[in-house]
Amino acid sequence: MSFPAIIREEMRIEARTLPDRLEHCVMEWPVMQLNRDAFLFTTPRGTRFHYARGKGIAIAQGDDGSTEETDLFYNGTVYGAVAWLNGLVPLHASSVVMGGRIVAFTGDSGEGKSTLAAALGRYGFAHRSDDVLLLQFADDGILAWPDRNRIKLCEDAFAMTGARALSPIEPGAAKYFAELLEAEKSDLETKGGQPLPLTDLIVLQTWDRDEPMLEPCTGASKLPCIVKAMYRIEIAIALQDEARYRRDLMSLGTGLRVWTLNRRRDRGSFESDLPRIVDQLSRL
Repeated sequence: MSFPAIIREEMRIEARTLPDRLEHCVMEWPVMQLNRDAFLFTTPRGTRFHYARGKGIAIAQGDDGSTEETDLFYNGTVYGAVAWLNGLVPLHASSVVMGGRIVAFTGDSGEGKSTLAAALGRYGFAHRSDDVLLLQFADDGILAWPDRNRIKLCEDAFAMTGARALSPIEPGAAKYFAELLEAEKSDLETKGGQPLPLTDLIVLQTWDRDEPMLEPCTGASKLPCIVKAMYRIEIAIALQDEARYRRDLMSLGTGLRVWTLNRRRDRGSFESDLPRIVDQLSRL
């Protein structure tokens, strides 16, 4: 089955009763029970998702839940978990299109992945993903598919990116869905959401020097960066498919160039650092 067909079929929403628990679990946490063909996931507000391979997703919204929270987790954690159970590799990355290929940004929460990817639109980089970047291994390289989520930004990021704030991602949240400027619109609108080759993974890091610096990771230093970039890596580990895990890591390690981008993380320097970052990206 092709990638679009997998996502279309496995992410479909079905009306059925959710089980209280799963059998034969390989992972059992308060928020998630997982076996090799299914999972039960519970959000912070008590909404429950049940996925079973070939049967789609059933949802029971919690008493304190909301449509916004349900959509947020359906297009995030649930999407990533479905990908792992169907042989796909999800990265936790914001990404842009540069010269017909994908450059992805990863890093710890709060490092500014979404803000940087959105701001790069002002320099002609089409937006590709905000949260989950799904990968597909092909004979000629690694293909990256756009995620399902709209871009989300913190309140102070709108002035830095030029984007317009829409609704909060859920009631009371400090993040908002964003509408990009016309020049920054996602390549989904111009290229039909087709996969493009992923060539570079950039790990965002904060430092206190004056100039942003893009530096290569080579040899053994690449793998820890790749592992850290994998979305919900605990799911892949729990599945205990060592052969697949090694194969995926080998493909990513040999197929990607990995970099660190060290820059100041403060609003005052963002505008002056951005053209310097663009200049370094243009040399990749």
